[in-house]
Amino acid sequence: MKIGLFTFFFFFGLNQIFSQTKQVAWSIGFQPQRSFVYAHTPKLIQFKGSGGYGFQLDLNRLRLDSLALQYAHVRFNSGFGFQYLNFENASLGSAFNFSYFLEPILWENQMLQLRLRAAGGLNLATKPFDEFNNPSNPAYSSFVNGYLGLGISAYVKINAATWLFANGTYSHFSNGNTYNPNYGLNYPHIGLGVDYKFKETQKPIGKTLFQREKWRFDIGVFGTNKSLPYFRKIRFWAYGASVQAGYRTGPINAWTVALEGFRDHSMRMAVDSNSLNPNKDVSISLAGAMVGHEFVFNRCVFSQQLGMYLFNELPPDLVGKFYHRWGFNYKLNKQFMVGLNLNANLQKAFLFDMRVIYSLYK
Repeated sequence: MKIGLFTFFFFFGLNQIFSQTKQVAWSIGFQPQRSFVYAHTPKLIQFKGSGGYGFQLDLNRLRLDSLALQYAHVRFNSGFGFQYLNFENASLGSAFNFSYFLEPILWENQMLQLRLRAAGGLNLATKPFDEFNNPSNPAYSSFVNGYLGLGISAYVKINAATWLFANGTYSHFSNGNTYNPNYGLNYPHIGLGVDYKFKETQKPIGKTLFQREKWRFDIGVFGTNKSLPYFRKIRFWAYGASVQAGYRTGPINAWTVALEGFRDHSMRMAVDSNSLNPNKDVSISLAGAMVGHEFVFNRCVFSQQLGMYLFNELPPDLVGKFYHRWGFNYKLNKQFMVGLNLNANLQKAFLFDMRVIYSLYK
């Protein structure tokens, strides 16, 4: 879940920044795909060397107006994608991915383009873990999961409306530790496709919530409901609060420092059930400090943070000293935001929470 979880929103929201005209070229892209499963943990070694076949269909919105170029400093494409993959290993079943993607153009001339794509959205998978019917799939335990993809594409122009392209993407889906087992499924995939432009449109850019103030101060509360790998049918609550100060250094960049504290009731069960840990009298509360970066667009804020626990009595095999967070917040108005945030330790998701945030500006 950590890979680029919120990088894929890098240019989202630019279509609302100022009350000017937005010019968009609309196109449809289609590509057959071949996937290769990557066993990132020994727990998934049975899937090593397997792959799958499928296709991807994209609705593209390439920004043509000078305002978007002026603000983002690169031309960019965005849109919605649908991907279907049927995995060769029967235990993995099939995957249906519905995503929003962003695609800045890294380099181009009259005939060629090189694009970076970041995507995220919803995954529907057909064969989750079941202790009776599908016990050999510890990769995912729910039919509905989160999806992430990061890739690169090369485009060759055929005529004014048609481009051919080759794409390579690293994709991932999992449920963020809300159901277990949940090691996640990682699979690079490649494809060859065609992109056809069917129309261009122009319309005024509507109401914006882009703020000019340099400083933003946040107070937030968050919570989640989760399980443990060895207690899959028991649900546990985790909840906490945070404070943060952020300073914008450019049109879309801000740097942050934050403090947070939370209580994870699943850790009581994890500590008490571990016979190798003699000390059971530990707190299940944690507190940490973080530094990070934000991409700030109109209603959308996309964050990446590196944290260190200042208070942590839990064994290191449960919670390490360092962690990282990836977040997406959406502005309801100038003062309030709602968001999703992932707390992860290396390859392992720890908390995937929902949050409400109150902001002040200076």
